[in-house]
Amino acid sequence: MQPKSPPKLDLERYAKYAQVLEKTKWASEFSWNHIRKICQYIEPVRAKKGAVVFKEGDNERSLGIIVKGSIDIIKEHTRVATLKSSQTFGEMALIDGEPRSATGIAAEETIIFFMGEASLIKLTEDDPKLGVQLLWKISKLISQRLRQTTGMLVDYMG
Repeated sequence: MQPKSPPKLDLERYAKYAQVLEKTKWASEFSWNHIRKICQYIEPVRAKKGAVVFKEGDNERSLGIIVKGSIDIIKEHTRVATLKSSQTFGEMALIDGEPRSATGIAAEETIIFFMGEASLIKLTEDDPKLGVQLLWKISKLISQRLRQTTGMLVDYMG
């Protein structure tokens, strides 16, 4: 049985999301068709300055891609990082399901594209090649963050 095509309005909405996502560095490894497909599995959220985007301890299994604006990462009442457009958060929560390790607060009006675990699984079932490519990208991001953290730890201890 052939799946139904999304209504035209949805296709137009996904195309608009894709145009926004395409402008980020995050999307540079994906073709236009893959970016459009990814956008069928995301949920955009607009956060006003000062809004809590996620809280330490939350069990939400989702990845956020910042497409506009920035988010301050807060740990024990201290800003430990500021994530900007094209950066992501929640890779570990998406993969391992553990609680968020910090709080994220919008430093300015920010637009985030969220992809939850169910959407990632559905995308991977619908397009296995794209699913693997997306998981590979997430794995690289986690690896890069671990290397940065290890470098900072060595500097701190050194």
